[in-house]
Amino acid sequence: MLGFWYSKSPQFAKDHKDFWRARLITHFLLFSTAYFFILTVLNIFYFEQLDLALIDCLGLVISLTIYFWFYKSGNVNVTAWAVTLMASSLAILFIISVGGNPFSILWATLIPPFAFFLIGRKRGSIISAIAFSICAYLIYTQQQQTITIGLGALFNTIEVSIAHILIFRFYEKTRSLAYQNLSNLNDEIKKLAETDKLTELYNRQKFDAELSALITKSEHSQASHCLLMCDIDYFKRINDTYGHLVGDKVLKEFAHLLQQKIGEQALIARWGGEEFVIILLNTTLLDAAKQANELRSLISSNTVANMPITISLGVTAIQKSNDSVLKVLERADKALYFAKHHGRNLVCINDNNAHVTCYDTFLKLVDDHINE
Repeated sequence: MLGFWYSKSPQFAKDHKDFWRARLITHFLLFSTAYFFILTVLNIFYFEQLDLALIDCLGLVISLTIYFWFYKSGNVNVTAWAVTLMASSLAILFIISVGGNPFSILWATLIPPFAFFLIGRKRGSIISAIAFSICAYLIYTQQQQTITIGLGALFNTIEVSIAHILIFRFYEKTRSLAYQNLSNLNDEIKKLAETDKLTELYNRQKFDAELSALITKSEHSQASHCLLMCDIDYFKRINDTYGHLVGDKVLKEFAHLLQQKIGEQALIARWGGEEFVIILLNTTLLDAAKQANELRSLISSNTVANMPITISLGVTAIQKSNDSVLKVLERADKALYFAKHHGRNLVCINDNNAHVTCYDTFLKLVDDHINE
């Protein structure tokens, strides 16, 4: 039965602006149909109050009429107005019919949640103000009257309390899901803003921010970090000979190899074109040079996207004082420039004294320094 009821209501995707309004309308009409049916039976056979039974029967007929019209038309805006006016009118009509009994006023508190959610803040405020004005007038006319608390007052309190729990449970679900969707969307937007679309590595903006933060931390840390700047040799020839699609495939696969080789211990970004930058964390300049040479050797001895390529790399240490993003990048770029102009397929190192040497010479200098 429930499956039939919900299957006949208009269906919207969860990200549609009318999804939750349609859900609330469907929930309300199901609840009101069952509720008015039960109250009609109770007021006829148990309480023997035909006037109240007539109101409840009217609510039952209106609920079913709106439901079937909603099913055929799928018009959320008109149905939202119909449900709001129905809920408001029946609540006020019931309050008036029992002479404005103070406990019947509780039903008016259900009007704002429906009105604000279904027809908006401005119109909901008007409907709510009218309803509460009527309630205030009824209470005003009953000043200094003796209040008798009977079984009806108990039922009013219980029924309205249950209705409030159900309504706010529904609202909390919509709020939490909306917040989760917004959080997921923000995460996706952040990822897009930080990621290079082709290679799915970090982009230059994200890399600059991470490098700047790392330099700041390094001032108060004993850890050593290094920067590698990498360039695919003669990449323009690949684009000119085989086309940009092949060139893009080479870049994507090369980026994947970088992540496989050193991704767990490094921050990798596409710097632009065929250039990539890598931050090696907790790594000395000697170890960074060795890793760079291992990467160079791996690439030169294998194909990337079925293309034989080589790479040139510039390596420098991130200094602990008086350093900046620009200075670090300038040192690495100078080392890379040196490699590209001394035969390519090389690793060159720019040490902290601004001396640029190629890998083999650098190792010899390190050994000589150790043996002194």
